[in-house]
Amino acid sequence: MEQSSDLPAVADQRELEQDGPGQGSQVAPPGIWPVFADARFSLLLRHWAEGRKGIATPRDAIDPAAIKSCLPHVYMFRFRAEDGSFICTLAGEKVSEAWGHAMIGRQPQDFMPAASAATALAIYRRIVTEPAVHVGHRPITPRVLPEKAADRLVVPLTWPDGRPWGMLGLSIYHYNPVTQAGHPPHVGPDVTYFPCVALPPDLPPAP
Repeated sequence: MEQSSDLPAVADQRELEQDGPGQGSQVAPPGIWPVFADARFSLLLRHWAEGRKGIATPRDAIDPAAIKSCLPHVYMFRFRAEDGSFICTLAGEKVSEAWGHAMIGRQPQDFMPAASAATALAIYRRIVTEPAVHVGHRPITPRVLPEKAADRLVVPLTWPDGRPWGMLGLSIYHYNPVTQAGHPPHVGPDVTYFPCVALPPDLPPAP
């Protein structure tokens, strides 16, 4: 089955290390940006890239007005280096709606199933400590398509001195709001990491 046109498309999938979507995490080759069919992902990524100081972007460089069309779908988690935990500081309307819970002020394990929270925490820690841009792949084979699957982009944020602050994410959820409203979103390992140190010095394509 062909990939749906609204899925994130990673630049030159043939060059990705490890296995393809549905087979676990991948690492993109150096010197490329992820490329997306959905302009909201491109908008967020470009805004993040415009604010880079070194290899990552300070939290204060993110301007909500510049990513207005993304706001219902974005979330932020602040990283607590002392114990490796994450606290939600922002959750757009569509994100909270998908999870069915208020998220601000809570940790992933407070509103995710235990297995999902464990997977999410491992992903989040890699994003902020490596640091790396994360692109989440929504499974595209109907028979294995999990309920409330999402296409995701997550970028690392720093304090002004370069220490990890946390992360900013954009998730576009795909589910039936009538039959699947009570199900938690799927959190899986089907992701591609773009290490920040290997990203191009120029900006990613404009949306």
